[in-house]
Amino acid sequence: MKIIKSNELPWVESLNKGAFAQRRKALGGQNLGCGLWELPPGKKSFPFHMHHVTEEALFVISGTAKLRTPDGLTTIGPGDYVSFPPGDCAHQLINDGTEPMVYLGLSVSKGVDVVEYPDSNKVAAAVGAPPDGKRFMFNKDTGVGYFDGEKDAL
Repeated sequence: MKIIKSNELPWVESLNKGAFAQRRKALGGQNLGCGLWELPPGKKSFPFHMHHVTEEALFVISGTAKLRTPDGLTTIGPGDYVSFPPGDCAHQLINDGTEPMVYLGLSVSKGVDVVEYPDSNKVAAAVGAPPDGKRFMFNKDTGVGYFDGEKDAL
C-alpha cells in the first residue's frame, strides 16, 4: 500500500510546446499509472492520438474542456469520466475556456505500445516507461519492407 498526499506534491511542467501545455503531479502506480493533470486555458493536452496497447481513462475534477475524437468535439466537465480502450479511437483535450481544467489521468501499461497520430500521419513504437523508456517515431508513408536491408534476403 502507498498513500500519496497530492496536496503536498508540487506541479511539474510535463509538456510545453506551442499549442500544447500541461502540468502534472505523478501519483504513481506500477501497471495502473495515475497522475493529476492541469490543462491551462487555450492549450491542448497532447497531439491527437490513439494507443493500440495502453488503456487510458480520465476523470474531470474541475474546469471544462472539449474532448476531440473522430466523431467531433464534446464538452466534458467536473464529474465526467471518459475511457479510451486500446485501439478504440483517437483523442485529445482542448481547453477553450478561461479556467484551468484539472483531471485525473489513468493508464494501464503493458510496457510496450504502438501509438497513431492521425493529424501528422505518424506512428510511434514505445518500449518501457519514461524516463528510461524508448520511443521510435515513424511517418506512416515512409515504411520499409520486411526484408529491406537484410544481407541474407534472396
